[in-house]
Amino acid sequence: MTKRKNGVEGIDDGALKKRITSEKSDGRPWSELPMDLLGDISRKLNLVDHLAFGGVCRSWRMSALASERDVIASQPPLVVLPSISADKVLSLYNIFEENTSQIELPTFASKECCGLSSGYLVFQDRKGQDELWLISPITRHELKFPTPPTNISHATITSPATPSDSSIVALSKDFVRLLFYRPNDDKWTIYKTPEPKCFYADIIVFKGQVYVLTCNGKIWNFRLQSDASLTLFAVCDNPVRCSTILRRFSFQYRPNVFLVASDDELLMVNFRVFTRPKNFKVDLQTRKGVVTNSLGDKALFIADMSRALISNPTKWGGRNNCIYAPDYYLDPIYVLSLEGKILQTLKDTGSSSCRKCTFYSSYWYFPNKCFHVDFLNEN
Repeated sequence: MTKRKNGVEGIDDGALKKRITSEKSDGRPWSELPMDLLGDISRKLNLVDHLAFGGVCRSWRMSALASERDVIASQPPLVVLPSISADKVLSLYNIFEENTSQIELPTFASKECCGLSSGYLVFQDRKGQDELWLISPITRHELKFPTPPTNISHATITSPATPSDSSIVALSKDFVRLLFYRPNDDKWTIYKTPEPKCFYADIIVFKGQVYVLTCNGKIWNFRLQSDASLTLFAVCDNPVRCSTILRRFSFQYRPNVFLVASDDELLMVNFRVFTRPKNFKVDLQTRKGVVTNSLGDKALFIADMSRALISNPTKWGGRNNCIYAPDYYLDPIYVLSLEGKILQTLKDTGSSSCRKCTFYSSYWYFPNKCFHVDFLNEN
């Protein structure tokens, strides 16, 4: 008989661990639980617990992968809580369950989030020295683009084939320049605003096309071919205004008009907390914006950096035909009617472990978007 370092004669370490595990689980190791049982368990978990579930062992990982899309698609929008202390932990707040979860990422110290696209968080170096870094908190997939020539605000990726072949379109932080980069380009290309005394407000990819919104309510089609150009696409009847806010002790332009896509609809939203919002449905045939006063069974989740129309939030205990919006500086999340009246004020989203910055706002993260990349029509 041989004596192992564990002190048990005649039994090696692997056999001992397996026997102990079997004894603790009534004769069957946790790693050998039936796949249908593991599937039932994994589908009942929240997002962060589901990610942890897949890290236990190989069989649990296989079960988690099999149910991954269903689980992620069923998750509600989450509030990303900015922090001035954490440099590796992303804090996500569930407004319906009133709890905060944390996901560990590669360090993003010295970086700030400047956009959200197809489930990727877009980080730029505050000093403008490092590459533009995109990471999906769910899939952990990363993309990198060359350092842009200026700090950016909004950004969206497009994919003619796979995310790694994506182009990226962004707005400069002062909203006076449009920047884009294609695979194999030598450098970023910059476009100034198409009209004088006009600012960019938002960008979106919808039905294979890139659309750019300017603060006067005009929507432009941006084509990324070799002779990239902006072409006027649609005009909303009622001009909209944009506002300035006090950000980091200096007044800075901040748009309050946004583009939001949902299924076959493209909306232009003029929104500011405590004021009556204006929603325009863009008619793709007449190329005009038509005022709409109902969202039906959907709700608009909107923030400075991210927004989406979400179908049937009542399945999480939420409301339809309303707007969910975080206050820019404060912690509450407001639930607003389409007339701008406060229907509900949700509680403080912060915690002692996640101190909010005074100069960065909370924003929405949409887990169901992490497997969706808007394909760009190159024609």
